[in-house]
Amino acid sequence: MKEISFGAKFSYGIGTMTYSIKDAAFAIFVLLFYKQVLGLSGTLTGLAIFISVMWDAVSDPMIGAWSDRLKSRWGRRHPMMVAGTLPLAFSFIMLFSPLDAVRDTQWPLFFWLLASVIAVRTFLTVFIIPHTAMGAEISDDYHERTSIVNFRTNLGWTIGVLLPAITLPLLFKDAGGIDGRFVIENYYYYGWVSFFAVILVATICIVGTRQFIPRLKEVASRNKPSIGFSGMIRDTLATLGNENFKRIIFLDLAMGAMMGVMGALNMIAYTYFWELTVLQISVLALASIAAVTIFFPGMSFIAQRWQKQTLLKFSVIGLFFNTLWLYPARLLDLLPENGSALLFVFIFINMMLFTGLTIIRTVNIHSIMADIADEHELKTGRRQEGVFFAAAAFATKFVMGFGYMVAGPLLDIIGLEAGVAPGDVPDTALLGIGVIMGPVLALLYVVPWWMSTKLDVSKERLAEVHSKLRSGEQIPDGPV
Repeated sequence: MKEISFGAKFSYGIGTMTYSIKDAAFAIFVLLFYKQVLGLSGTLTGLAIFISVMWDAVSDPMIGAWSDRLKSRWGRRHPMMVAGTLPLAFSFIMLFSPLDAVRDTQWPLFFWLLASVIAVRTFLTVFIIPHTAMGAEISDDYHERTSIVNFRTNLGWTIGVLLPAITLPLLFKDAGGIDGRFVIENYYYYGWVSFFAVILVATICIVGTRQFIPRLKEVASRNKPSIGFSGMIRDTLATLGNENFKRIIFLDLAMGAMMGVMGALNMIAYTYFWELTVLQISVLALASIAAVTIFFPGMSFIAQRWQKQTLLKFSVIGLFFNTLWLYPARLLDLLPENGSALLFVFIFINMMLFTGLTIIRTVNIHSIMADIADEHELKTGRRQEGVFFAAAAFATKFVMGFGYMVAGPLLDIIGLEAGVAPGDVPDTALLGIGVIMGPVLALLYVVPWWMSTKLDVSKERLAEVHSKLRSGEQIPDGPV
C-alpha cells in the first residue's frame, strides 16, 4: 500500500483534538470549578463523573458495534462523526454554565454536573470511536500505522496543552486582586471557547478524510457480522476471546487509573501544593510542546529500530521512575522553596519527561490495537475496529472516572476546603496531595509493565496474519 500523505494524516489526526478538548476541561477545570468555586462536595463531584463513566460501559461498545455495521454512501465512520459534532460542542457550554437556580444547592448542582458530563461523554463517543477505528483501516502496514497514530497522538497533545495554556492567562487572569480561577463567569467563557474549538477541528477532520471513504468501504466489505441485535452482542463479546486484546485492555486500565487520579488532581496540586501562578501553569504547556516537538518526528525514527512491544515496556518503566522523584523530593525537603525559579525548572522537566513517555506509550498501544484487529479478522472473519477501540476508549474513560471518584473524596478526607487560598492550606492536606501524586501513583505501574511483557504482537506475527488474510485462510475458533 502506498504511503499516506502528510496532509491526509494531518486531516485525520486533528480529529482526536475533540477528545483532547474534553481532557483539558476535565483535567484542568472541572474539579476546581465544581468543588472549589461552586462548592459542590468532592465526593459528589467524583460520584457524578463516575456514574457518567458507568453509562459509557453501555454506550461505548454499542456505538462501536453500530459503527462497524453501519452502511451508507459515506461509509460506516463519517455519518456518526457528523452526527456527534454539534451536540458535543453544545455539551461544553452546558458543563460550564450551570443555571443560577442550581448553583447554591448541593443535589441540584450534582444532577446538573451529572447530566452535563453524560452529554459530553456520549456525544464524544459518537464522534471519536468511529474516528479512532478509521485509523486502523486507512493502512495495514506495520510502520505506517504507527506513523498515523503518531500524528493523532501528537496533535491531540498539542491542543490538549495549548487550549488551557492560552485560556488561563486570557480568561482566568487576576483582576482587582481576585484570582481568576475562582471567578464563576470565566468558566462560562471557557465553555464557549471549547464549543468553537470542537466545531473547527471536527469539521477539518470530516472534510479532510472524505478521500479515505472508498478505502474504508473496501475494508468494510470484508466484514461478516452476525445478524440482529443479539448477534451484535455476541460479536462484541467475542472480542474478549483475543488474548492480546485482553492484555492490552488490562494494561490500559492500570495506566488509566494512574492517569485518572493525576488528571483530576493536577490543577489542585499546581495551585496548592506547588503554589504556581496562572502564568506559570500556562508556561508549563511549553514542556509538553517541547516533548511533542521532539517525539513527533522522533517516533518514526525509533519505531523503525525497535518493535512496538519493546517501546511500550520502555515507556511504562520510564513513567514509573519519573513519578518517583518530584513529589517525594518535595516531601523530603530536597527541593527549593515554592516560588523559586529552580523549582519551576524541576517541575518543567518532570512534565516534559511525562509527556514524551506518554506519547510513546499511547502511539504504540493504539498501533498495536490496529494489529490486533487484523488478528481478530483472521480468527472470526469480522472487521470490528469500532468495538476494539470502543473497548479501549471505555477502559481509559472508566479509570479516568475512577480517578475522579477517588480524588474527590480524598480531597474531602485530607481537609482541602472549598474557597481556601493557596498558602493557607493545612500541612496535612499538602502531605496528602504529595503522597498521592508520588509513591501511591508509582505503585500503579506494576500491572501495566507486567502486561506489556505478555503481549505477542511482533512485526513477524503481523506479517504472518496478513499473509493468511490475503490467501483467504481463516483459522478455527479458539484463542488467537
